[in-house]
Amino acid sequence: MDIATSPTMARAHRGSLLVAAPVLAVLVLSGCGSDSSGTAAGASDAGSLAQDSNLGNTANGKAAAEVAQKAPGSEVQRRAVISTGTIALTSSDVAATRARLDAVLAKDGGRVADEDTATDDRGTLTHSHLVVRVPSDRFDGAMTSLSEIASLRTASRKAEDVTTQVIDLQARIAAERAGVRRLRALVSQTANLRALLDVERALTERQGELESLRQQRVYLADRTSLATITVDVALRTTPAPPQVAAGGFVGGLGHGWNALVAVVTGLLVGLGALLPFAVAGALVGVPAWLVVRRMRRTRRPRAPAES
Repeated sequence: MDIATSPTMARAHRGSLLVAAPVLAVLVLSGCGSDSSGTAAGASDAGSLAQDSNLGNTANGKAAAEVAQKAPGSEVQRRAVISTGTIALTSSDVAATRARLDAVLAKDGGRVADEDTATDDRGTLTHSHLVVRVPSDRFDGAMTSLSEIASLRTASRKAEDVTTQVIDLQARIAAERAGVRRLRALVSQTANLRALLDVERALTERQGELESLRQQRVYLADRTSLATITVDVALRTTPAPPQVAAGGFVGGLGHGWNALVAVVTGLLVGLGALLPFAVAGALVGVPAWLVVRRMRRTRRPRAPAES
């Protein structure tokens, strides 16, 4: 049985070799005609296929995920959060509270970004408005410490997740960089003057967009790495004690006296308001009246003398 089948298998093997020979020749010719980029792409595809085959031989999907995470160049995007807080305090000594705030910032590694203070006529600090920046990982501790340096009136905090914006910026920056590299390569290869000008114009626009995206990334990095806390410290004033109204005869006498004082004060105020007008009228009216009286006397006819 084995002897009978071996010649048949040998003939089939020779037939398959004859069929596969032209196919191999075509593949060899196409491989020789391809450029270096095609070779690199084929090598990359081969490497990808080898990697896929290795991943496919793993025990299950969990093991494949662990292998992918441990692969070089794979990173997990960290959460990017913008933290802001507001604190309103009252203190009997605003300058001392300001010194305690500096001590808290020195401990937490923060700094004062903006400050606006006000003083009274004697030079005493009455109000202080400060904008401080602290590292984001110490935001909660800084909020607690700053709330304890004086009497707390109000406090609020807010967190804004901008992780998607950071990821989008990174992707757009990578795309713009690739476009800039391609345009620079075209500049070195273009011989036509008009085409060269068009490429340079496009390159300038791409570089401007790339710089704008970089500035946005720097801004987001600053906002996410440093939290912003606004602190308002106002001088605490002692309120006047409430007045207790007395009742009975003493209370009535007090109310009557207050009413009499109010009436006399009103009359004196009215008299004081009318006094300037009375003086002005006297200065003008009295001389005028004297002149008119004298004129009337001169015009009056004299009576005839009796014989």
